Amino acid sequence: MSELAEPLRNVLETTGYLTGGSPAAPSVAVAGSADAQASPSRHAWRPSFEPDAWWRSNPESEAWGGSSVNLTVYFKFVEYLIEDNVADWQTEIWNRGFSPLLWVVSPDRIELYNGFAHPRTPSEATKNRLDTFHHLESDLARLNALAGRLAMETGEFWRQEPHVDRSDSVDRRLLRDLIALEHDLVDDGGLARDEAQGLIGRSIFAKYLTDRRIVTEQHLSELCGCGDLADILGDRAATECFFEWLRHTFNGDMFSSSPVSVPDTEHLRRVVRFLKAEDPETGQLSLFPYRFDVIPVELISSIYEQFVHSEAADASIGNGPNAAKHEGVYYTPLAAVSLVLDEILNGLSGNESVLDLTCGSGVFLVEALRRLVYLKSAGGSPGRQMIRDTLYQQVYGVDSSQAAVRVAAFSLYLAALELDPDPKPPHALRFEPLEGQTLLVGDAWKIETTPSGRRALTTKNGLRKFDVIVGNPPWSFKGKVGTDARRARSSGMARAPRGESLDLVDRAKDFAHDDTRFGLILSATPFFSRSQTGINAIHTTVESLSPITLVNLAELSKWLFPRANMPAMALLARHRKQPTEQMTLVHARWSQAGEQSHAIELAPSDVAMLPFASWQRNAGLFKAAFLGRRHDLLLLDKLWKNHNTLDNCLSALSTKLTSGLKVGNRSRRTDPTWKDLPFAEKGSIGPFLVPKNLPKLGQKEAERPRARDIYRAPLLLVQENIHRDQPRVVGAVAVQDLVFTDAYIGVSFSETEFDIAHLVCGILSSALALWHLVMTSSAFGVWKRRALRGDFSAMPMPDLEAAVKSEAGIQIVRLVRNFHQETPRECDWETLDDAVSDLYELSAEDRIVVRDGLFQASWQWKRGRIDSVAPAEQNHLEHYARAFLGSMDTWFSVSNQRRMRAELFSLPENAPLRVIRFVIEDTPGPSELTSVSPEGPLTDVLNRIGERTRVPITETLVGLRELRVHAENEVTIIKPAARRHWMGICGLEDADAVVRDSVRGGFNS
Repeated sequence: MSELAEPLRNVLETTGYLTGGSPAAPSVAVAGSADAQASPSRHAWRPSFEPDAWWRSNPESEAWGGSSVNLTVYFKFVEYLIEDNVADWQTEIWNRGFSPLLWVVSPDRIELYNGFAHPRTPSEATKNRLDTFHHLESDLARLNALAGRLAMETGEFWRQEPHVDRSDSVDRRLLRDLIALEHDLVDDGGLARDEAQGLIGRSIFAKYLTDRRIVTEQHLSELCGCGDLADILGDRAATECFFEWLRHTFNGDMFSSSPVSVPDTEHLRRVVRFLKAEDPETGQLSLFPYRFDVIPVELISSIYEQFVHSEAADASIGNGPNAAKHEGVYYTPLAAVSLVLDEILNGLSGNESVLDLTCGSGVFLVEALRRLVYLKSAGGSPGRQMIRDTLYQQVYGVDSSQAAVRVAAFSLYLAALELDPDPKPPHALRFEPLEGQTLLVGDAWKIETTPSGRRALTTKNGLRKFDVIVGNPPWSFKGKVGTDARRARSSGMARAPRGESLDLVDRAKDFAHDDTRFGLILSATPFFSRSQTGINAIHTTVESLSPITLVNLAELSKWLFPRANMPAMALLARHRKQPTEQMTLVHARWSQAGEQSHAIELAPSDVAMLPFASWQRNAGLFKAAFLGRRHDLLLLDKLWKNHNTLDNCLSALSTKLTSGLKVGNRSRRTDPTWKDLPFAEKGSIGPFLVPKNLPKLGQKEAERPRARDIYRAPLLLVQENIHRDQPRVVGAVAVQDLVFTDAYIGVSFSETEFDIAHLVCGILSSALALWHLVMTSSAFGVWKRRALRGDFSAMPMPDLEAAVKSEAGIQIVRLVRNFHQETPRECDWETLDDAVSDLYELSAEDRIVVRDGLFQASWQWKRGRIDSVAPAEQNHLEHYARAFLGSMDTWFSVSNQRRMRAELFSLPENAPLRVIRFVIEDTPGPSELTSVSPEGPLTDVLNRIGERTRVPITETLVGLRELRVHAENEVTIIKPAARRHWMGICGLEDADAVVRDSVRGGFNS
C-alpha cells in the first residue's frame, strides 16, 4: 500500500474511510494496495489523474468486472493547490461519468468539488467547488456529517446536497450537443439523416483515436498534411483523405465499404465548431469538455442508443413528443444494464455466447463483451486475438433498425479497442464486418428466415442455442393492429392482454437451452395486472424460467425510463441456485441518492421470497410481496380469509360498482330526460362532499352513456384518483340522482340503504382501504396515482347488513354523515380509522401495519418521497421501539419473569444512522423506553458497541445494510437515519428477526 500523506490520512481517518491507516470497509481502496491493484480499473493506463484513494458504492460487483455505474469518490493530496491541475482533474472525473465528488486535500484545507458539474477553465474551476474545510476539529466534524463514509454509504450526502445531480453529466451534455449537431446538419443543412449520423460517428471515432493516441499528430501530418483533427475536418480534401484511410484501415461496419462521400464544406465546418466547443447559439468558444480517452465506451453506446433510437422513432411515424413512446423505443440506461449483467454473468467462465434479440445500439452487447473478456482473462491483461475471438464468435444481436445495428457495430469496435492492451499500430487494428454475421437487421420473430439469419442463427439441428439472452424488448401497446399481429404469430401460449414485452420472452426461449440465463428489462404492467389472462401469461412465463428473480423498477421510472408511459421490471432467470418452487422478488426503492446519481440502490431488506403455490392461490400476494413486509402479507391473508369482497357484498344487495359516463367520441345519444340532472365531472367531488351547485349535464352525446339506473340516489361515488394532499380514497354519498363521468366509480343503493352507503364510504375512505390498495391494486403504488374498479371490487368487506348494525358500524355511519356536513380534521380521520379497525377486529399489530400503509401511500408523491428519506426524529424512533417492544412483550409474557428496556440514542439530526439498544432485564412487568445521550460522535458510539459485541461494525456497515448486533441479553439495531427504516412495521419485523436469532443462539429468553 502507498504511504498516504499525513494530512490526507488524518482526514480519511476522521471521516471514517480509514481505520488505523487501513481501509475501514471493502468500499474503500488506497492506491498501491492489493485491493486497488486487483480492481479492474479501465482507466489504469491513463496517467493524467492518479488518485491517492477512492470510495466505491458497490465494491462487490467490481471484484469480478461488473457494474460500470458504481459511484466513485476520489481523494487527492497536493502540497499546493494549482488551478490548472484541479481543472484538468475535474474534466477527467466528469468524463468518467459516475464520480459525484473529488476531494482535494492540502496541508491547510480540504476542498470538495462537484464531479457531476460541467468542467470549467482553470480560472473558473472554483465555481464547481462545493465547500472548503480546514483541519480543525469543528470543520472536520462538519465534513464528516456531509460526506464522510457513513454519509455516502447511507445516502445522507445526497439529501444534504440536492444540487449534486446528473442534470449536467457527460452523457446528458454530449447527447444534447449531438442532437443539436444533427439538427444543424439535417434540418438546417439539408443533409440526409443517415449521412449526418455517419459524419458524426466518423468524427467521434476519429476523436477517440486521437485522444487515445492510437493515431498521433505525426501520423495525421504524414497522412493529411496537418496534425490537428479539427483543421483536417475543416478542409474537404483533407477530410476525404482521412476518412478514406479510416475506411481502409479499420474496415468492418464502422464505415461503408464504398468510397467515402464527404459532405460539403459548410457541413464539415459545423462539425469543427462542435470539436472546438463553439456554442451553436452564441458562437462563443469555450472549453471542449469531452475526453474520449476517458468516457467509458458503454456510456458512448448508451448515448447513441438514445440518439439513434429517438431519431429512428421520429422518422418512422413523424416528429412529435410521443413518437418514441408509440414505438416502445427507449434507450437502456447503464444502471439497468449493469443491474442485469451483474447478476446473470456472475460465476460464468467467459466462454458463453450472448444474444440480444432487440439489441438497439448495442449497450447490452458492449457491456457483455467487456465482461466476457474480463472473465476469460481471469482479471489479467487480455490478448488482442482473444478479444477479437470473443467479439466475432460470442456476441450476437438483432434489431429491425439498420441504423441502430450500425451503431451497435461501432460501439463494439470501440469496446474492442478499449480492451486492447496496446491498440497500435493503426494498420494492425483492422476489423471484420459484424453486420450480417453476428449483428442482424430484421424482425426478431422471423430473423432466421433471412439469408444472414439462416447463416448466423441456425444449425443442422435447428435454431442455434445461446448461453445468455439479454435485452430490453419493446413495451408499448399498439392497439388493435398490434394485437392482431400478436395473435397471428401466437404459439398457443397465454398472452398478456396489452403489449408484446412478454411475447419477446417467449420468442427468446426458442434460442435457449435448459441452462440458458435470461436478463431482460420488461414492462412491469402485465405483472401487476388483475385480468385473469394477464395473470395466466405471467404464471406461464415465470414458471417456465424458474429459478427466477424479478426486480421491480417502478419507483425509479422518473429517471430510469423518463419517456416511458409504463413502469419497468427486470427479469433475471436461471442465474441463482434456489428452490424452483419459489421466486425471488426485489423491490428497488426510490432514494434521493438514486434520483440524483442515477444509480440503482438495493438493500437486503428489499428482497423477498414468494412460493409459487401462494401466488397461484391469490395473485394479490404478488404485488404485496414486493411493496410490503411479512406482517402486510399476514394481515392480507387474514382479511381475505375472514371477509368477502366488496363486489360480492354488493351483489348480495342486488347492486354493483360501475364506471360512469365516458364522453369520448360522442358517438351515442344520451337519454333526453337526463339533461336537467346534475353532472359530476373530474374533480367535482371532494372527500365527503357533493357540491349542491353542480352544473346540469347539458350534452346530448357520449361514447358510453351507461344505463340510467346507475345514476340513482342514494349514490356512493368514489374517485379513481387518490387524493394528493391527504392521501386517501375520495368518496362521498349523493342524496339526489346525478350523472358522473368515468373519473368515478359509483354504487347506486336502494332508498332504504342510506346507512350502508355511508358505511361503505367510510370504509373506503379509511387508512385500511388505502393500505389494501397500495398492497394489491394494479396501478396505485406501481405507476399511477389512481385505483381502478377491479381494485375497489377486491376490497375485503364485512357483511354489510350486519356491520351497519354493529357498534363500530354505527359509529362509522355517524362520523361519515357528520363529515358530509363539516370537513374532517386530522383527529377525525384518526377516529374514523380506529372505528374501521374495530369493525374489522384488527389487533394492535394489525393497526400498526395499516397506519404505516397510510404513510407508504404518500410516497407516490414527491413530498411523501422526501418525507420517507428525511431523518427519523425522536417520535418516529419511539413509534418503532413501541412496536418492537409490543411484539417482544408477547414473547416474554409466557414466563412473566423478564422484560425488555429500549434505549434510544439521541444523535444529531444530520447523523447518517440511528441506533436503538434493547436490553433484557430480569424483572417482570411492561417494557420501558428511555432516551440515552451518548458521549462522543457517532463513530465512537459504533466503536464502543463493536468492542462490547466483538463485531466490526464500521466495516460491516457498507451500503444500506441494516444491522442487528447481538450480545448476551441485548441486541442493538443500527440503520440508516431515513424515516422509512424506522416505521412501526419495521419494529414488528425486526422483533420477529430477533426472536428467530435467539432461537439460533442470539440470547436466552
